[in-house]
Amino acid sequence: MASHDPHRADDAPGALPPDAADAAAELGPTLRPLGADEADAASALVQAGFDHLVASTWSAEACVRFHHETSPAALREALATPALALGAFDAGVLLGVLLMRQPVRLDLLFVDPTALRRGIARRMWEQARQQLEARFPQVTTVELNATRPALPFYRSVGFVPISREFERGGCRATRMACWLPGRALGAEL
Repeated sequence: MASHDPHRADDAPGALPPDAADAAAELGPTLRPLGADEADAASALVQAGFDHLVASTWSAEACVRFHHETSPAALREALATPALALGAFDAGVLLGVLLMRQPVRLDLLFVDPTALRRGIARRMWEQARQQLEARFPQVTTVELNATRPALPFYRSVGFVPISREFERGGCRATRMACWLPGRALGAEL
């Protein structure tokens, strides 16, 4: 009987079967559930992505608070019982993190700054959307607070602004929502 190594992307629950893994390799990193034991790597990636794209638009105090809220200890707790948590892995290296503490809110979606513009975030959101529709059919809308650099991406995957940009506690964001049934009813992005 083969042993299960939770750190290997190709041997994780939810990973593609071996015969499909070669075809999927051409599509990019493997997506699989992210566990609490991966909080250190997730924290480092999220904070690097935040520092690269967002930190310059937030106050220093807000940046410190974000780093505290995404510390390894904080993410270990959040990853212990999420509604949904996904990691994107390439050759065992974490390249993307998606976290939803509740199925109605996308809390974190970050890609390693060295892997941006490769479709990783889009694939992660599409996987999350499929899982939400299957596991939480009562959920029809997902909301998030988008930073200015992320607005075009979120629009491209079906989120629409439901507020103007606001500043609260030194954080700048726009509230956005995605109506999940919209795609099935012919809504265009």
